[in-house]
Amino acid sequence: MDEGSVFYHISNITLTIPAWEVALYVLIVSVFMLAGKNKLTLITTYLFTLYWGFFLYWGDVMASLGRVPTLATLYLLCAMLHVTLTLVAFFKED
Repeated sequence: MDEGSVFYHISNITLTIPAWEVALYVLIVSVFMLAGKNKLTLITTYLFTLYWGFFLYWGDVMASLGRVPTLATLYLLCAMLHVTLTLVAFFKED
């Protein structure tokens, strides 16, 4: 392949995850790594991975829950508990 066809193939890529979110992730992780905050780096990576998985598969999750409001409520309560525990971990780091 020549350079023109390579550029054509690269320019036609569509990203599923928005580029600004990836840039934000790289910025936050870089700052934490430079500051020596390894735990915060790992927590940030974990949260972004969970968020992107949720973002990509939201339709499948809601379809699997069906029309049962109890399951959707349980799902949202677990998500809020997860966010709360993550915030506690952020502020409890030594």
